[in-house]
Amino acid sequence: MASLCEAFPGRFPTEVWAEIERLPAGMLDDVLEARAYRQVKEMTDGAETQEARRRLPQTPLFARCREIEMDLAAEAMAKKKAGNG
Repeated sequence: MASLCEAFPGRFPTEVWAEIERLPAGMLDDVLEARAYRQVKEMTDGAETQEARRRLPQTPLFARCREIEMDLAAEAMAKKKAGNG
């Protein structure tokens, strides 16, 4: 609940709780996860040198971000090789 209140400043805990009750189970958690991923992706994209990339935090979310980038690159290469890109 505290992380949701932090994520939506200016809202009373009762308002946040009402949204938890109203929305499908886990939806607000998905919003927080997407927000965290966006921040990690921005930090990763902003690390333009090898040294900057080395200084990025070594957390599971940063690792997952790298995995997704590699998967997307592999997919793009496969499409290009197949003549679809």
